[in-house]
Amino acid sequence: MSRIGKGFTLYEINSRPWLFELREKYGADAIRTIADVPDAEIEKLKEFRVHMVWLQGVWKLGKFGLEMDKTEPGRVGAYGRVLPGFTEDDIIGSPYAVVEYVVNEDIGGDEALQEFRKKLSNRGIKLMLDLVPNHMAVDSEWMKDEEKKEYFVRKPSSGSDFNPHEFMADGTAHGKDPYCGAWPDTAQLNYFNPALRKAMTEVLVKLASSCDGLRVDMAMLILNKCHNQCWGPVLAANGWSTPPDEFWGAAIKAMRQKHPDMILMAEVYWGLDSELIELGFDATYDKALYDTTLSRHLDNLRGYIGSKSEAFLAHSTHFVENHDEPRAVAEFGGKMNANCAAALQFALPGIRLQFHGQWAGVSKTLDVHLRRHAQEPRDEKNEQYYKRLNAILDDELFRQGSFQMISAFDAGKGDRQVWRLTTFKWTLGARKCIAVFNYSDEESGGHIALDDITATDKDYKIQELLGGNEYSRNPQELKSPGLFVWLRPFGMQFFQYT
Repeated sequence: MSRIGKGFTLYEINSRPWLFELREKYGADAIRTIADVPDAEIEKLKEFRVHMVWLQGVWKLGKFGLEMDKTEPGRVGAYGRVLPGFTEDDIIGSPYAVVEYVVNEDIGGDEALQEFRKKLSNRGIKLMLDLVPNHMAVDSEWMKDEEKKEYFVRKPSSGSDFNPHEFMADGTAHGKDPYCGAWPDTAQLNYFNPALRKAMTEVLVKLASSCDGLRVDMAMLILNKCHNQCWGPVLAANGWSTPPDEFWGAAIKAMRQKHPDMILMAEVYWGLDSELIELGFDATYDKALYDTTLSRHLDNLRGYIGSKSEAFLAHSTHFVENHDEPRAVAEFGGKMNANCAAALQFALPGIRLQFHGQWAGVSKTLDVHLRRHAQEPRDEKNEQYYKRLNAILDDELFRQGSFQMISAFDAGKGDRQVWRLTTFKWTLGARKCIAVFNYSDEESGGHIALDDITATDKDYKIQELLGGNEYSRNPQELKSPGLFVWLRPFGMQFFQYT
C-alpha cells in the first residue's frame, strides 16, 4: 500500500504569519511560541478533516537576507502592492534562505516545534516541514566554514565568459534555476561534489526524525541534467564531472532505512514529475493541472486528466493556490469559480493541498517575506463549503477506492450543452460515487448512465452529498437513459449509491 493511499488533505500554514495572527486573536502573552497554539485551533484543523499540516518557514534565517528584504527596491515595492501601509516590522525574511536546519527561535526553537507536533499527533494529524536542497543562505553556517567552501559552486579561476551577477565577491555562486536570474540572498550548493551529497543526505535523514513529511523545494534542480543545465560549464571548468547516479535515489534510500514511513512531496516543474517519483518521492506538484484548470478550456482539461493514469494522479499534489500562486478567488474570477476548480481537482486521486486563508475565501496575497496580508472579512459560508467538501472527500471511498473519468451524454430529454459537464466515478466494493462538475459560465444538463446498478422492482435511493438531499429513482431509468443532472454555472454535485 502506498504511503499516501489515494490522497489526503494537506494544509499549508506559514508559521510566523500564523503566530502573528494568533497573537492578534488571543494576545501576545498567550501565544509566545508554536507550542502555544491553542487546542481550539488544532481542533478546527481536525474538523476540516486535515490529515497533515505543512508548517512552512520553521528554519533558522540570517541577517543578510532580512536586510536585503528590507532595502532592495524591487522587493519593497512588491510589499507595498500587496500590503499598503506596511511597516519594517512586517518584513520577516524569506523562509527559503536557510542559515541552518535548526528551528527558528522566532517560533520557539526545536522543543516548541516538537510540542506542536505532539498536539497535532494527539488529534491524528501529521506534520510536514520544508527542505530547501538547492541552496543555503549567503550567511549560512556552511558558508562560514572554510572546510565546507567546496560544498558550493565556485567561479572558475580562469575564463571570463561567466556571468558576474551570478557570483559573490568571494567567488561563490548564488542559487538559481535555468530560467531566471540569481537569487542574491542564497549560495548555490554543488551536487557534483560527493562530500556535499553526503552532507545533504545527513540533513535529509536528520529532518525526517523531526516530522512525518517533507516538502522539498524545487526538487528537480538537483537532477543531474538540471544541475548541468544551470552550472555545467562552471563545474566542468573547476574539474567536477556529472556523477553516474542521481542524488535523490541514493539519499532517499538512505533516509528510508531509518524512516520508512516518511512522506516526501516534491515541488517540481517542466514535466519532470515522473522522474522524481521513480527516484522515491511519494508525490509531486501537478502544476500542469493547475495551469490547465486556470485556462478553463474544458477539452484540454479533460484531455489532460484522461491522459494520466490513476497511479500518476494518486502520486500528484493538486492545488488552486499556495504561497507561490495567487489567491484562487482573485486568480480564478471569484469564489464560485475558485470553489468549483478546487472541488474538481480535489475529487481526483492525489494530495489535496489547501492554503491558509483558502477556506475563508481570502483574496489578498500573503507574501512569504511578510508576517501578514491586507485585512479582509472572512467568509463563513465559504468555510462551511470547504468543511463539507473535505468531509465528503475524507471518506474511505475517495481515499482507497478506484477512480475513472466517465462521460455524461445528451439523451434528448431536456439535456443542454452536455459538453460542459466533467464527470468522475469512484468505486469501493458496492459503494459508488459520481462527482459531476459544470466548470463553465453557463447552465448545463445531461444524463449519466449508471449501468452497474442491479435491476429491482424498488426505486433506488441516491444521496447527493454536498447538499444533503436524497432522491428515489427507477433503476431501469438510471441504467437508460441514466441519472439526469442539471447544474448552474460552476456548480457541482456528488451522487452516492450502492
